Amino acid sequence: MTVPLQSVLILASAATFAVSCQIIPDSYLDEVFHIPQTQQYCAGNFDVWDDKITTPPGLYYLGLAYTRILTLFTTSPTCTVKALRSFSLVGQLSVLPIVLSLFPVRHHHLSSRTVTLLQLFPTLYFFSFLYYTDVWSTIFALSSIGLSIRATQASWFSVPLKIVVGTLAVAIRQTNIIWVTYALATEILTVFVYPDEKGKDRADDTWFLAANARLEDVGSPADFVNAIAGAVVRVWRGLRGPTKGPKAMKIVCSYAPILGGFAAFVIINGGITLGDKNNHVAAIHIPQIFYFATFTCALSIPSILSILSQTLNILFFRPFTFAVVSGIIILAIRTTTIAHSFVLADNRHYIFYLWRRVLNATPWSRYIFAPGYAIAMYIVFARAVRKDKILSALVYFGACAAVLVPSQLIECRYFIVPYLLWRIRVATLKAEDDDERRENKIAEYVEIGWYAIINAATIGLFLGYSFEWPSEPGVKQRFMW
Repeated sequence: MTVPLQSVLILASAATFAVSCQIIPDSYLDEVFHIPQTQQYCAGNFDVWDDKITTPPGLYYLGLAYTRILTLFTTSPTCTVKALRSFSLVGQLSVLPIVLSLFPVRHHHLSSRTVTLLQLFPTLYFFSFLYYTDVWSTIFALSSIGLSIRATQASWFSVPLKIVVGTLAVAIRQTNIIWVTYALATEILTVFVYPDEKGKDRADDTWFLAANARLEDVGSPADFVNAIAGAVVRVWRGLRGPTKGPKAMKIVCSYAPILGGFAAFVIINGGITLGDKNNHVAAIHIPQIFYFATFTCALSIPSILSILSQTLNILFFRPFTFAVVSGIIILAIRTTTIAHSFVLADNRHYIFYLWRRVLNATPWSRYIFAPGYAIAMYIVFARAVRKDKILSALVYFGACAAVLVPSQLIECRYFIVPYLLWRIRVATLKAEDDDERRENKIAEYVEIGWYAIINAATIGLFLGYSFEWPSEPGVKQRFMW
């Protein structure tokens, strides 16, 4: 069943790509920046740069390399809109599955079914038909994290690979430095904190038990503090151990060049943002976390249905806690909600309508969703991953917050890597239990169908319907994520 799924995906994607390029042969939206810039590089004009571009040139160098490879197989022009768009699709269909194989599940890889599901993730799949940064940014961010998870099996040959992968991730989208840092934290946990040396009884090792505690074992906030303290002690012990020195040096050599290089970039550039800095100013936008949790629940509804009733049950019997959390969320909404000018003005994106007709329909409408946000937060960051270790959950939440909270712009594309990591983790944890694995198998097939419906609707609307702005007569505008 899983092999035909991949075949259907490839055939359907190829047909969609052909139709897409026929209906929209010219650059659309952000492609008007990305494609001409890559074409300048194709022409050898490396000193030409569009100051409106806000991301580093990593995608354009990769696009240039891709077009050079294409010249080996065709005499037709290779630095065209269609050719560059195909670079995204090739990454989505061919490279992403290889990257996903880095994430272990019970000493194996993610199943082909899960891989297909992740490839079909609507936001990412939509942009695989356009020449945007999303597909390749996601590929290298996940590659960096996947390599860190396999650190205990890696040799010194993995060091230059991690440097190249991490550098490319940041060179495509500078906020990927957070996911590289997440990879570093994951590798430290994998190498120093979680391992249980063979032949040693750990039943009486308080720090080992604290550092390896799971979310389902949490009884009070003190358990989080104990887990962090346990990690510090474990790392300190590990650094003093006779066999850990080379492993520590391997970690330093893998990440210091990337983090050091990025620090130099920030100093020289005067900040993290390139190009249009006025419209990309960092701020404190806490509701982004609430939007992400709600988005995640909506997209993964087949997988969370089984725990939804349990979640409501738990919250029902803890009304005071639920009320306090909802109150805190209302306070965060009241004090840190930001309406970016792009969200208010650009009616090509779904968020424009969601903001105007739902979240900001009335002065009080944004607050009525606070209880729903509390439920979504609990499901995403606790209940669905209750078997995850406390430290892994904290590191993941911290990375999500670091990526999302500083952004004023509500943008579903920013949810791609956080969502994929969460969905991978859910699949991994469910695979550890035979009953949950069987349940997850059925849920994933349903979820694939759910994704297919969403993709058909969003891509169909994008290709099948257009409108014009009075300020730009004759220019077709289209709806998109």
